Amino acid sequence: MPISEEVKKKVAKELGRELNKDKPLMDIDAIRDEVLGWLEQMRYPGKNKRENWESCLVITPLLPEERKVKSGLRIRIRFRLFTEKNQYLISIMESLDPTSRGNYILAAHVNWQEKERQLQKQVEQAYKGQFDDILKARHTLWIQTFRQGELFEGLNSCAVAILDNELVDKSQSQSEAAVFKVHPIITNFPDRDE
Repeated sequence: MPISEEVKKKVAKELGRELNKDKPLMDIDAIRDEVLGWLEQMRYPGKNKRENWESCLVITPLLPEERKVKSGLRIRIRFRLFTEKNQYLISIMESLDPTSRGNYILAAHVNWQEKERQLQKQVEQAYKGQFDDILKARHTLWIQTFRQGELFEGLNSCAVAILDNELVDKSQSQSEAAVFKVHPIITNFPDRDE
């Protein structure tokens, strides 16, 4: 009796889970050190002496019960980078699926443009009566997988994607500059003699 491809795939998947279930979850300290090593190439832009790159990181620690979970993603490390026009959210995620252990996800999202956000809010409130101020697929700027020790190259690629998003065509930006017309204001001041 031949075994169907679907049964073979299910058996292989379960076998993979069993073999990988003893692999550890993310080594957050090692990944944090990689992130800080990359960030420290740049001067910290804050004026407060007590703040530094490390104070910008938000870390979600591993929970013991997560080893038993067989699916789902967890954001382990996230931080924001601000430019004059945008803010970027850089996230480092881990899949809890045992077959994915050791492979992680790096993602960069760009914020809502304020005008876009206001317009979207009005449209959604008019049609649905609600507004969700959450990141959507169109806010994803960069996403890739990496293994421990490869994060530095991934963050470099992420930085290129951010720079690509920030660069503008100089000739185009000059031609679209706002033009203000000034109309003369007529005022009637009384003479000094009066």
